[in-house]
Amino acid sequence: MICARNENYNIDYFLPAAASIEIIHTASLIHDDIIDKSILRRGRKTIHNTYNKDTAKFVGDYLFTHTFSLLNNYENRKIFEEMAFAAQNLVKGEFDQLKTKRNLNQDEQVYFEKIKEKTASLFRVSCVLGGILSKSSQKDIDNMRNFGEYVGISFQINDDLIDIDISSSAIKVGKPVGNDLKQGDITLPLIYALKNSKFKKVAESILCRDNISDNDIKTIFEMLMQTGAIETAKDKFSFYLEKAGEIVNTIEGEERREGLARVVESIRQGTGILI
Repeated sequence: MICARNENYNIDYFLPAAASIEIIHTASLIHDDIIDKSILRRGRKTIHNTYNKDTAKFVGDYLFTHTFSLLNNYENRKIFEEMAFAAQNLVKGEFDQLKTKRNLNQDEQVYFEKIKEKTASLFRVSCVLGGILSKSSQKDIDNMRNFGEYVGISFQINDDLIDIDISSSAIKVGKPVGNDLKQGDITLPLIYALKNSKFKKVAESILCRDNISDNDIKTIFEMLMQTGAIETAKDKFSFYLEKAGEIVNTIEGEERREGLARVVESIRQGTGILI
């Protein structure tokens, strides 16, 4: 909605597109929770935990299809192309994450490929659809696309940091600390920490287990804190967020620039592990 802010702004016209993105996001979370067997999502019981796995699966499928019915009233073919591409990347990212679970040998490049698909795809399409529907210039749309990607990457790195945040910030967003690790998802701080041979040896002995206890998580986190991985991940977070901030200044329209700058600052203020 921020990217659609120009002289052509019409909230009734843009709202179905904005809603479709949020709905497909919700659908992806429902499916993600099924795969991860998550009990809670942002502090509330997940759909499959409230009802059952089959019900949750069909709810997610329905929301995916409903997304495209909302876009049916738009005549611009690019809207469907962009949303279809984003949906494909979203699913591919989920699949790639599933394939690489508990793989301690994956490197930074594999990680960034996954999050560009799994997380950044929806940030990108959010910005691009706003630009297309408001009849913005191609240059502005390209800048918005890049902004969305950089914000999406930084957002995911921040989420990784929250997962290992033993302070109260993780509790505030309703995310159980260590949930990614328990699910076997190799986050960016863990990738950096695994470069330490002593840490890797301990991590390998723990992550090979079927059931990872809270004490196991505590052991890994205590060692991870000594590797410098958190500082390296925070530097990478800052790098991408700063790139997003730089692009803001290239986008036409004062309201847009102010709104997108607030998005950048909001993510910066929500960074995990501030100490």
